Parts: sequence; C-alpha cells; structure tokens
Amino acid sequence: MKGALIFIGDELISGLVVNTNVIVATRQLSSHGFQVREIVTIPDDLSLVKSYLKDLYVKYSFLVLSGGLGPTDDDLTNQAVAEALGLNLVENQEVSKAIKDSKEYASSQEIAKKMSLLPEGAVPLADNLTMAGYLLDFKEKLIFVLPGVPHQFEYLLTQKVLPLLSQRFKAEGLELSKSLRFFDLNETDLNLFLKSYTLNTQDLKIGYYPLWPEVKLVVRSKNQGLLSEVISELKKKFGVSLVSEEDRSLVEVVGDLLIERGKKVAVAESCTGGMLASLLTSVAGSSNYFERGWVTYSPESKMELLGVKKEHIEQFGVVSYQVALDMAEGVRRQVKVDFAIGITGYAGPGGGTPENPVGTVYIGLAYQNKVKAFRFGFYGLERREVQLMSSYTTLDMLRRLILYDESFLRYRFALGVEERSC
Repeated sequence: MKGALIFIGDELISGLVVNTNVIVATRQLSSHGFQVREIVTIPDDLSLVKSYLKDLYVKYSFLVLSGGLGPTDDDLTNQAVAEALGLNLVENQEVSKAIKDSKEYASSQEIAKKMSLLPEGAVPLADNLTMAGYLLDFKEKLIFVLPGVPHQFEYLLTQKVLPLLSQRFKAEGLELSKSLRFFDLNETDLNLFLKSYTLNTQDLKIGYYPLWPEVKLVVRSKNQGLLSEVISELKKKFGVSLVSEEDRSLVEVVGDLLIERGKKVAVAESCTGGMLASLLTSVAGSSNYFERGWVTYSPESKMELLGVKKEHIEQFGVVSYQVALDMAEGVRRQVKVDFAIGITGYAGPGGGTPENPVGTVYIGLAYQNKVKAFRFGFYGLERREVQLMSSYTTLDMLRRLILYDESFLRYRFALGVEERSC
C-alpha cells in the first residue's frame, strides 16, 4: 500500500533541526510492507500545508503528517488539515480535560486550549491525551497527524500507526523487504549479480543506500519465495562480506560477537587517532569486551608505552610491517586479551614516502600464538576516510576471525601480510 509523508516546520526548512523523523518513518513503514512514494518538507505556512495535503490526499491511501500541533501561533497544522478537507475545527472534550488537569500547562491554560481544537472526526492516538496526534479516517483514506517531537513521533508511529495500517490494509499483496549490510564489497558487484533477477521479473526491486564504508542493500518483492531465493543466493555468493541480514552495523555485529564468544580486545592506534576505540565503545555493553586503548601518535610514545623497537623505526620507518607487529605485540604484553591490535599509517594529506604513499596503513593483529601485520592501500581518500576505512577494516577482521578463520582475511585493498610466531 502506498502513502506519503509530510513534515512541517520552519526549523526543518532552515536546517536548525535535523529531521530524524523521516528516517524513523521510512524505515518502519518500508519494513512493514508499506511504500512511501513521496516525502515533502514544508514550512509553517497555512496555504502550503493545505496545498500539499489536498494534492497528496487524492494520490495515496495513507498520509503521515508530522509537526505543527503545539499551542503557539506558528502551529497551524490542525487548521490546515481541517480547511484542506472541508472540516470544522471542534473542541475535543477529553483532550481539553487532560490539558486542564495537566501540571505541564498549569500556567498556560488559555494558550494550551488550542491543542484540543481538532478537525471533526479526529480520533486521538495517544493514551496520554496531553500528547498530540490523531487519526482521520476520511473517505477511505487514513490520515495520521503526529507531533514533531522525535520520541513522541516514533512512539505513536510504531505503537499506533503501524498496527492501524496493518489492520486496514491486510498483508496480502503488501511488498516485503529485506535489508542487508556488506563490507569490503562494491555496489557494482552486487548490481551485476542481481541483474539476472531484475531482468527476468518486475516483482523485484533493488535499492542501494550510502552507509559508507558499508554497503546497504534493500531487496523488495511481493513474492516471499522470490525474496527468500535472492537472499539465499546473495549469501552463497557474498557470504564472507555479509555483515548483517537485519540491517545492523558492523560495529554492532562485532560487539555482539565479542560478547557472545567471551572475547576481549585492546588497541593501540596511531593514524586513526582513537577512532577504532571510539567505535568499539559506541555500543552498549562494550565494557564486556573492550579492555583498554592507547593513542601512540609519536615514535617516542610507541617506544615508551608499547616497546616498539627503536631500530625498527630507524630501519623500516614508523609506518611499516615491523612497527605494526611491534605495536600489536606491545599491547598483548601490557594486557591479556584475545585480540591485540596496532595500527600505523599515513592518513594524509601530508606525509607518505615513495614506498608508503598517503593512504598506506598497516594493521597489526596479535591472536592465539601469532602476530600478523597487513598492509592496506586506501589511496585516493580524504584523511577522515582513510581513518574510517582503517577502523572498519580492523573491526571486520575481528568479525571474520570469530566467525571463520584467518584464511578469510582477504580484502580488496590488502597489499601484503607478514607474520611472527610467539
């Protein structure tokens, strides 16, 4: 079933507020089989809201509006909805009583009363009637008018709007979707593989979404069998690069794997400047697996804190296999963990040598009874992109080691590997 989203507010147009509601709405609606065909963002302008509402109401089975439901002068959504649909604004007695009894509006009763003036036929959605938001079931169309406050919007969308939509529009014939995330895989590789399916049927839609350095693929179809077949073939072809079948990030997946397997990790970073540690600890529960980290940016700090050999720096350079190996070994000497990591490289824009140009990164990894260092060439990227690719590649190395074994540590941008026994 197809619908449209209308987001209302001067703050959204001016960029003063980031519209997180659009992300929540599109993800939730599409995951439940409802197609969003148009998304409109407009200011607090009565005539504009009326104009877009009239146009979109005719075209779609459902609409979701957000914003403009408060008590201030610029909150005009209720009036716009009523005028656009030729309805009267009437006082909802239950909402009016809830506002009167609320401590929140104890000193602003006269202004707050505006929130109880709803288009006739409007049914409040929230159990707490001081929370704005209602449904208009109007001429076989469902119009949901929700508050712009993000936590209220998400609550009403997931707890009220989706059940009501599912009740009205049964699952038969609804489009099903699956979101997958990959790492170290090009969109073009996926596109070439899926082309045979899309050429042979119109009942399969493919979407690629920028979550760099990950690739998010959304596969949609009304045919459950076809959808399952495509997912199965994708797993066979690109299984090692498949991070998640549930639209979960590499950071989340690695965190869960470390917890599930009872593994711990410690890191020493140079060119990434603490980014890897930040990613590892961005997930709830990270204290179960993240032991500690060092940012050893200077040669002196590498030698003093990690025991990197001075002769290795002098002979091979601070960006080298030998230094990455020393860093990883140094971390493991300092603390007993399952995975000890050392990263050194040239993130740019300055630095680099003919042997190791900007974008060259060495990732040292100590595990079991060995230490390996991998050389990567993240060339042509900006400084932060090099740091992000280095951090995500390290996370993915942990994922592959846990799920598979070291023979799967093969990457597009890998240029070589050296190893030491311990």
